[in-house]
Amino acid sequence: MLRLSRGILTGIPIIALVGIIACERPDPSGPTHGPSLDLSVDEGATLIVPTQFPTIQAALDLASPGDKIDVLPGTYVEQLLITKNVTLEGAGAEATFIQAPATLVPFAGSLPGVVINPLEQEVLDALGVPLTPVPLTAIVHVTLGAVVEMSGFTVKGPIPGMCDVAHGRPRVSVHVASGIQVTLGGRLDLSDSRVTQVRDEPLSLCGGGSAIVVGLSNFIVPDGSAGFATIRHVTVDDFQSRGILVVGPSSAKISHNVVTGQGPSLLFQNGIDVRYGAVARITHNRVSGIIGTTIFHGPDPINQFQGSGIVITANPPPGVPPFSFAPAGTIIEDNEVFDNDTGIYLIDAGGCCTTRKNIVTNNRWYGIQIQDGSNDAEDNTISGGQIGIGVIAGGFSNSVNTVARLSGNRISGWSIAAVQEQTCAIFVCDPAFAGFTATAVVGKQ
Repeated sequence: MLRLSRGILTGIPIIALVGIIACERPDPSGPTHGPSLDLSVDEGATLIVPTQFPTIQAALDLASPGDKIDVLPGTYVEQLLITKNVTLEGAGAEATFIQAPATLVPFAGSLPGVVINPLEQEVLDALGVPLTPVPLTAIVHVTLGAVVEMSGFTVKGPIPGMCDVAHGRPRVSVHVASGIQVTLGGRLDLSDSRVTQVRDEPLSLCGGGSAIVVGLSNFIVPDGSAGFATIRHVTVDDFQSRGILVVGPSSAKISHNVVTGQGPSLLFQNGIDVRYGAVARITHNRVSGIIGTTIFHGPDPINQFQGSGIVITANPPPGVPPFSFAPAGTIIEDNEVFDNDTGIYLIDAGGCCTTRKNIVTNNRWYGIQIQDGSNDAEDNTISGGQIGIGVIAGGFSNSVNTVARLSGNRISGWSIAAVQEQTCAIFVCDPAFAGFTATAVVGKQ
């Protein structure tokens, strides 16, 4: 429990899957790390909601692969299951709303015998076994290899009942809910949209509720479930736990988005979160407001939690079954990351990332943290906060010597140090601690 500080939460969708559709790991040179990610759909008929079909799901059910669904201005209270190649176009995020119903229904397999749409039997068959008792719920679910272009919508909650307050457990998630979920080889190109209020109502303290989730984790599931996405020009705000989460053998291109947390807040949040073996290209985003106010939040990178604007990690850490790693190929470039606990956090993720040319401003404890895995950082502009760049080796069995090569970074306005090396143990975090070594190799700044 003490290792909350690693910017890692455990309350993300964890699904027990068997017989998952296999997807070849993407090529990191491509836009979304994968076999080349073709997000285009064949041209087909145009279906209009609500003039031809009363609901978006009704149009999806009768659409043929390659069809386009035009959704006129209005509020559509429904959940969408998308299992075929379509283009879904709203009239603009300020005009066309996909609103969560008062009670979200779990998708196929998330509770034994629950199937709300005949198409979901295909999902259930692909999963192979019923999921864990925690329901997998989403407002929009792209799955079964569907290739979907989606633009011009606001997808919104709130989602009442995400926390089990009735049984006196306000931090226990009842619904592991997402605004948009991509699973089982689904491919989503999401643009010019907003995902908001994916949270309990009233806002509560449970860990569920991520606005956009690409993939399913391998924390319990062997090999996870791959999803692929391009997310661009999307506003993500008012979420419970994570803004954009990429997990499992998945990849995403995340660019020109605005992600805003609840902070200052009692919640444990991250803005853009990549873990469980996923890879992402994260560029030209603005991430802010990930600030925690509980006694568990603080500047100690081992014993306290720090919400991160952008976090890349293996979780569970190396050596903790089931094994997970953070592969190379993630790019974090040209982002504006400000007013968070920590700006950019690379942890248990040696060699994961190219981190360069980011503007990291007024993050209260660290601008950039590199912990328990060597990585480089170059040409970043960092100002404000206590420490510009922290290089940290922890005192746990999964910790490793850490070397950070730093060049061309412009660091100013810090209150403790521009660059600080720390070696840590449980309850102890001191540069003089004789444990693993943390080394900053500082070139010309």
